Amino acid sequence: MLPSQPRYSLDALDAFATALFVGLGLEPDDAAIAARCLIKADLRGFSTHGLSCIPNYAVCLREGRYNPRPEIRIETRLPWAITVDGNNGVGHVTATRAMAAALNAAQTFGIGVASVRHTNHIGAACVYPLMAAEAGCVGVTMANSGASVAPWGSTEKLFGTNPLAVAVPAGRHPPFVMDMATSTVARRKIFEAARDDRPIPEGWALDAEGHPTTDAAAGLDGISLPFGGAKGSAISMLVDTLAGVLSGAEFGGRVLSSLTNFERHCHSGNFHMAFKVEAFMSSDTFARRMDTLIDKVKALQPAEGFDEVRVAGERGARLENEYTASGLPLNPKDVDILSGLGDELGVLFPQPMA
Repeated sequence: MLPSQPRYSLDALDAFATALFVGLGLEPDDAAIAARCLIKADLRGFSTHGLSCIPNYAVCLREGRYNPRPEIRIETRLPWAITVDGNNGVGHVTATRAMAAALNAAQTFGIGVASVRHTNHIGAACVYPLMAAEAGCVGVTMANSGASVAPWGSTEKLFGTNPLAVAVPAGRHPPFVMDMATSTVARRKIFEAARDDRPIPEGWALDAEGHPTTDAAAGLDGISLPFGGAKGSAISMLVDTLAGVLSGAEFGGRVLSSLTNFERHCHSGNFHMAFKVEAFMSSDTFARRMDTLIDKVKALQPAEGFDEVRVAGERGARLENEYTASGLPLNPKDVDILSGLGDELGVLFPQPMA
């Protein structure tokens, strides 16, 4: 966040984003879900997956690439196993309903798994496991996406950025929250670097000819790389397996970008799982044990250049607490674009907080 970035009321942003989605054709309940998911991403520090994404979704909705009013089908093959067809709707809505169905099953059976097909971009993957952590469950979300990443040892795209997110409840401490693209970096970060005419670090991407590049525009036109070499590549394939192969969605390079094609729906897939901590031990006992583990990590000597040792999800929890109390900062460039979209749809962008 830049010091000059103004802050905005969460309620005002929620009302604005909800009204935008209604203006773009979503049912009010679905519009509210999408708005909440995007604001949650911004609150956790994932500005690349927050409100700044709405203009892209607007293009998809206006041009018929997303279905604004899908008939989401939720079925059970076993009492704890749910299959979801998103009917090409906004991904955040389908993912939220899928995780809610998994949590409902978990309350009765201790575990719920929702396999989602025919969906779209779900934004920050951590949003959905956090639903589980708030309900006393361990949550897992995976999603596959349009081919942009070369498997280890290749110079050809096959996998998407294929995020993996896990949230585990704790006690005194915020939940452990892991949310990562299986590419070296989320593709949106390369897009932002290109937009701002900034170079990207070595190791993020190859150009269209398969050569390493620090040019963001060349990286966007080229190929992203998996994090951690062969290990990240294997995890990316695992995500494609559970989110794509298992769900009945497209996989193996067949998922398309909804922004760059008119061939067909992108047809990505998700995997959502929630299981109750109390299936194994009391939630109080588990919370104490998680706190002990986190305390041990926090007590370690920081390495040179670090003020503290942080646990995954700690930064996001701090930002969420700060922004909830004092308002959400937004990049002025994103504010201008959102304001313009609001003008088109007759929705006034809120004023900054005093």
